[in-house]
Order: sequence, then C-alpha cells, then structure tokens
Amino acid sequence: MQRYSPGDSPIHRAAPGAKLVALFAIGVLIALLSSTPALAALSALIMALFLIARLSVRDTAQALSPVILVAAAVFALQWWLTGIGEALRSVLRIFALVLAASLVTLTTPFSRMIDTLAAAAGPLAAFGFNPARFGLAAALVIRFIPVLMNDFREIEMARAARGSRRPALGAAGPLIIKTLRMTDTLSEAILARGFETREEAMRGGGRSDAAR
Repeated sequence: MQRYSPGDSPIHRAAPGAKLVALFAIGVLIALLSSTPALAALSALIMALFLIARLSVRDTAQALSPVILVAAAVFALQWWLTGIGEALRSVLRIFALVLAASLVTLTTPFSRMIDTLAAAAGPLAAFGFNPARFGLAAALVIRFIPVLMNDFREIEMARAARGSRRPALGAAGPLIIKTLRMTDTLSEAILARGFETREEAMRGGGRSDAAR
C-alpha cells in the first residue's frame, strides 16, 4: 500500500473518518455491482479523485503495479472459464478497490487514521476493549488490502487451474491461514518497536496525573 503523500487538496483536508466510511461504501458497491459499464464508471470516478487530490501519474501507477500481473492472469482465466464479460468485471473490481484504498492512504497520515479508528472504538473501552490496539489493527488492515487481494486471487487461480468451478469459497481457508501468518509477523514487528511499552507508559502516566 502507498505511503502518505502530503498535499493540500480537498481530499487531503477531508476528515479521515469520512474517507474511511466512503472506502467502506465503495467496497460494498463494488461487491454489489454486476454491470461492466457501472464498474468502469466507478473506476473512472476513483481515478478522477486522484486528479482532484493532485496525485501524480506515478502515484496511480504505483497503486496499481502490485496487482497488474495478478489482474492479467485473472482476466485470462476468467475469460477461459466464464467469458470476457466476467473477466472484465473481475479486473475492474480489483482495480477499483485497490485504487480506492490507495487514495485513502495516500491522502491520510497513518497516525491520523489510527487516531480516528481508535476514537470510533472508544465507547467499547467500557467493556475492556482496547481502542488504541483496534485503531492500529484496523489501519493495518486498510493498508494491506492490496496484499490480501493478491493472495486471494493467487489462491483462486491455483484452485481454478486444478479444475475447481467454485474457487472463491474454497480460497477462504488458505487465505485465512496466510493472513494469520502475516498477522503474527506484524505483531512481532510491533512488539519489537515498543508499541506495548509506549502504551503501558501512557496509561501509567495517565494514572500518575490522576493521582496528583
């Protein structure tokens, strides 16, 4: 996923919460749309938002580069299995989702994304839930959408190549395993960078202030 690209566009200035809600809505819309022209129009709209955000062609190309080869393979496989119409729709869904997620991360500082998600989970603290951890975890999920999409498509293609006609359902198991492995790696990296230590220090400082 792309790193934050500083700017002063309307999209940069938009509230992180609004952008995250829009990203969720776009994801639902992508899943629901079954018309090739509609998916193409949605992809074009998202690319227009890149222009409004004054992001460069290089930013757009870097957002799509991780999935181009996978998208090409998905297109070829879907064309062979179900026809060109479904092949086009599959590729458009991939591009639209990756572009939308990249637009959010390119125009939103990672720290603000974490803070927004943590604030949204604040009411759950009364039930012993940790909003800070939730904010970090949810922000990482958003940043790793393209990685998960790549993994899913690779698994889907492997199953289809072995003759499975319903690869999407069967891909869930291997995808969950790969995601859990990635989660373990990320957890180790977060612990190595002292996130838990800083969090405990902040809580300790808050208790000390309250005692004074």
